[in-house]
Amino acid sequence: MAMTLWIETLERLVALLDEKLAVAKAETGEFRHADYSAWRARHDMAEAKLVEFFTNEEGARFNPRPAASEHSVIMAGLRASSTSGTTGALTNWRTAARKKIAVDDGFNAHGSGPVPIERRDEP
Repeated sequence: MAMTLWIETLERLVALLDEKLAVAKAETGEFRHADYSAWRARHDMAEAKLVEFFTNEEGARFNPRPAASEHSVIMAGLRASSTSGTTGALTNWRTAARKKIAVDDGFNAHGSGPVPIERRDEP
């Protein structure tokens, strides 16, 4: 089946996000009311690592000063936002990317955009 380079990029980024979000969740740890400030510090550090990684390695753009508590991310041509923070925006981005992947049939009726390629196995 023909697949576009863009869809392959989305698939790669979704898998990478799965991995990085799991690491961030583990670094943040379980929330406890009695330990809120320590949890918040771990959470903020984990989100900062996500922003740094995806900005530097994948060209993602995050809004530096969220208006009305809306955090957003643009990566691989998709934008997603969340009022629950950067992690929420990345989770919503992953959901949007999965939806794009699911509806891709490899046909571009407009004749522009990503070029269809065939997947091949490396020897």
